[in-house]
Amino acid sequence: MKYKFLFFFISITLSIFLLNLFLSNIKLVDNFEELALGKKNKTVWANIGNKRIHCGDLNNLDSCLKSYKDSKNKLPVVLWFGNSQLHAINQFKPEDETATAHLHRKLKKYNLYNLTLSQANASLQEHYLLLSYLIDKIPIKALILPIVFDDLREDNLRLGIKGILNDKNIKSKISKTFTGKQLIFRFSNKDMAGNETKLVDEDVKDNFENLLNKSLIKIWPLWGSREILRGILFGKLYQLRNSILGINASTTRKMIPGRYAKNISAYKDILNLSMDNNIEVLVYIPPIRNDIKIPYNLENYTKFKKEIKKIAKENKFYFFNLENLVPPEFWGQKSSTNIKKKLEVDFMHFQSEGHLLLANAIFFEISNFFKLNK
Repeated sequence: MKYKFLFFFISITLSIFLLNLFLSNIKLVDNFEELALGKKNKTVWANIGNKRIHCGDLNNLDSCLKSYKDSKNKLPVVLWFGNSQLHAINQFKPEDETATAHLHRKLKKYNLYNLTLSQANASLQEHYLLLSYLIDKIPIKALILPIVFDDLREDNLRLGIKGILNDKNIKSKISKTFTGKQLIFRFSNKDMAGNETKLVDEDVKDNFENLLNKSLIKIWPLWGSREILRGILFGKLYQLRNSILGINASTTRKMIPGRYAKNISAYKDILNLSMDNNIEVLVYIPPIRNDIKIPYNLENYTKFKKEIKKIAKENKFYFFNLENLVPPEFWGQKSSTNIKKKLEVDFMHFQSEGHLLLANAIFFEISNFFKLNK
């Protein structure tokens, strides 16, 4: 027994030593967003003056809502949803701005307030939940909704959005839709009748974990970075898996039918929710680098675009296609998706010039729709 304990102690000590040695040359980023985007892309949350106008989810949404509440005129809101294309700038320079900042200034001249929310690989199910949350908090006049083919492969709720399901009023409202019902069933701590589904007292558990974590951080500072360390580990495993399977950024992504169907249902629920609340919706296909073969099955991608347009038109909402908006010279590269360390083509994130083009294109469509220049 004594030798087993000694062996265990030596193993733990050696593991900690090797982990510290391994991490000594690794810069720990503040969040998974920076880790996932890689060194060629910079996350930029837009501010106008000292007012935040671009947020991600519940983790920082209060700062955007406060900026709006502190504004003098409480203008009608043009809400812009999206993925990391809206908050990442490729080959970032200190003076660069995202499309959000450009559009906000343009719309402000016409007494409209642009507020943007974006999350990496955002699913339409997450957008639906966020819209349900925001409808009673700000006066939304219009929703700008990009539909990204690749993001229709997503089928999860990140923690910063999952928390919305704790609101009983929102849960009651969304329970009348297909998307709401399945999100409540899969991710809520309580069922639709309000019954607790967890088997332990979460408050006691959370308090104990918080106390334990604080104590461990004092003993070993790296314990506070365990989420980032876990991200690094899974990132390395992901790269290894891609290397074994020969996958890179240009590899064709396969459609996942079940997830695609859930996100299309969420798209329809977003449009229905908007109609019920007198919100105009402007749906668009976002820019993609296409001077080389895109990583989509072209037959599936073509069907997808037709379906998105058809649904928008059937609901009498505005649709436009911006996939060819940004020319090749304004795109860039991304960190390797495998262990070969070679830079790869970035099909989603462009340079600051691309952001200006996107803002101008969105403003042009809004101007035509609302006849701003007439």
